[in-house]
Amino acid sequence: MLNKIKALIHNYFHTKKPFTIITDFLFVLFILLLLIPGTRTQVAAVFIRVTSLPPSELSQSQQYPISKETKQWVITDKEGQNHVFGQLLGKPVFVNLWATWCPPCIAELPGISDLYEKYKDRVNFVLLSDESPAKIKAFILKHQYQNMPFYRYSSVPPDFSTRSIPTTFIISKEGKVVLSKKGAARWQSGKVQKLLNNLLSGQN
Repeated sequence: MLNKIKALIHNYFHTKKPFTIITDFLFVLFILLLLIPGTRTQVAAVFIRVTSLPPSELSQSQQYPISKETKQWVITDKEGQNHVFGQLLGKPVFVNLWATWCPPCIAELPGISDLYEKYKDRVNFVLLSDESPAKIKAFILKHQYQNMPFYRYSSVPPDFSTRSIPTTFIISKEGKVVLSKKGAARWQSGKVQKLLNNLLSGQN
């Protein structure tokens, strides 16, 4: 048996090109990291981040105004202060439902952070989780997202109801949902920036 293994290894290294050997090694390493609980989430997040695509705006017929119930929805910020969602209108609003245990959520947060830094004075960002304040705070500190606008919620209005996370909505300053995206996306893309610029200039 040992001789057969040696022969297989010898044949592999003598028949494969160096590039193929490297890619095979990286693939095996990737699989091993996915199997290790301590690295699984981060490795999956990196893979999702690399393969994510920019989201698309809803067609005019698919766009919808948020309801009175949604405008009265109460969410809680990191300091424990309550906010009525409708008070955020007047500017475009970026709403992201996420969780600390969710690899796609973790994958897209750096892109959301980049977008936030560019538009934070002109767009209201609302990153929402239903997890405990302690868990969210630990995540924020670990990943150095202290400047990001994280909120908590206990329920979600029908306008934002979803069975999957992450789910993201972009809402015009008049209160119309113009983008709805389930799953991770490349939020710092030029496509998203163009949409936000149009919303800010009143072109949508």
